[in-house]
Amino acid sequence: QHESSTRTVDKNVWEEIRNFKKCLLKMFAQQDKDVVFMETVISLVKQQRHCMIECIPVPCEVSNKAPMYFKKAIDEVEEEWSQHEMKKLIPTSGNLRQVIPENFAYFHVEFGLDRGFVHVIDDESKFGAGFGLNVLRGVLRLPGEDMHRRRRHESMDNQKQAVAGFMKDWEPFDWTKQLE
Repeated sequence: QHESSTRTVDKNVWEEIRNFKKCLLKMFAQQDKDVVFMETVISLVKQQRHCMIECIPVPCEVSNKAPMYFKKAIDEVEEEWSQHEMKKLIPTSGNLRQVIPENFAYFHVEFGLDRGFVHVIDDESKFGAGFGLNVLRGVLRLPGEDMHRRRRHESMDNQKQAVAGFMKDWEPFDWTKQLE
């Protein structure tokens, strides 16, 4: 079954997502990294996008300062709300399902499992699907040429190597093995 956002999944899927996040956090902690999880939900009317949570491992010092970068970027991208009388940033503390209704366009960012916020997207034309990645590129101070170009496509061999490396790291943390 395909879903447009984590906000619309049932309780069992929600718990599975939380389990994956917990295990990813443990895995990257062994590499002295923290994780930023991001979900951008747009184009709900057209049903063009499927649910996708981006999981970006970052150095711990980046994770600590990332919230202020995201807050500033959201303030800049949508200066004034025209339809929704809500805060620009709503703290989630791991409870996204309780703070935003279904079928709203939103951007959700979590720093670990229990620190995060959601932003209701009022004007999708001002809020691109790559917003979160662009903010993280800024936080990580990547070169300017990396800031605005499209994602480059890696060769199939490079992708296979990356997957094999990830699977090797993931294997001790794979909670789904307990289901077998």
